[in-house]
Amino acid sequence: MAVHVFIDNSNIFGGAQRAAATIEPGIPWCAIRVYYRNLFSLLEAGRKVETRVLGGSVPPGNDELWEYARRQHYSTDLLKRVEADDGRLVEQAVDEMLHFRIANALLDYEAPQTLIIASGDGRENNRDASFPNQIRRALRRGWDVEVYSWSEQLNGLFARMASEGDGHLIVRTLNPYYSSLTFVRGGTYSVYGSTTTISDRIVAPLRSREG
Repeated sequence: MAVHVFIDNSNIFGGAQRAAATIEPGIPWCAIRVYYRNLFSLLEAGRKVETRVLGGSVPPGNDELWEYARRQHYSTDLLKRVEADDGRLVEQAVDEMLHFRIANALLDYEAPQTLIIASGDGRENNRDASFPNQIRRALRRGWDVEVYSWSEQLNGLFARMASEGDGHLIVRTLNPYYSSLTFVRGGTYSVYGSTTTISDRIVAPLRSREG
């Protein structure tokens, strides 16, 4: 059985920063970084991987991340942010792109397969594409599904779907692996008018995943 990995970079990165507010409350959110080597290892868990997709937006460039992901055989689907009415740069269509790539995998590969989604975004809209709908499609086709998310980002719909199913949908939170999936970039940061200087925190070794 092969696995197909789809990562919503903004959801995972933002979730790590939100988790830090509880786990490392003295660290400014902007000093938190995700250690993607361990994230990829946790998701793939030594299994045969047929599809790897990391979706994100630019700017910021994150050139080192995208290049590293490509070396690990991830397709990096990057979309430009657009200016909102209030002048902010916001994402456009990253989720939709991931939904599309998942749909292609469901069409291209026959069960048994495993769909892995790294995102807690359970929003459903009037359109037909969403992470929950793609999960439902995968389950109907006989696939297994694994959802990984920081608890701070995890939509409760996923847990309800898992509890109502027959064990083919598993939801895992990333918080138990926080020290292995994040590190702190030391420096001087100014947040909400307060300036603080912090030291580096290196990433901890990744422990084996349970189950």
